[in-house]
Amino acid sequence: MNLTNDADKLACIVYKQYLHMRNDGMSKANAKHFNHNFYTNIACLSKWHPDDIDETINELKRSGLVKKYMDGGFVLLDEFIIYMETRFKNGIIEVTDFISKFIP
Repeated sequence: MNLTNDADKLACIVYKQYLHMRNDGMSKANAKHFNHNFYTNIACLSKWHPDDIDETINELKRSGLVKKYMDGGFVLLDEFIIYMETRFKNGIIEVTDFISKFIP
């Protein structure tokens, strides 16, 4: 999978959010849905320009990893979950460690 650095970072952060929601007991179907302003409470993403968030989600869409809605929200596709599960076999601990490398 070839993604830009921004798309890779966003995918990892979204996957971490998905895993947290699953660990909190949310169903898979519901945990895969993200609203248009999901990033506002995530410190490392809240500094991004909203247009950059939108374009990066578009990149994930073009890569076949998410389905984007007209309101800017999106849903993770099975391909996204499979890709991330294969990449981070140890789950949330491994993805958290990876994300910490992005934060100065």
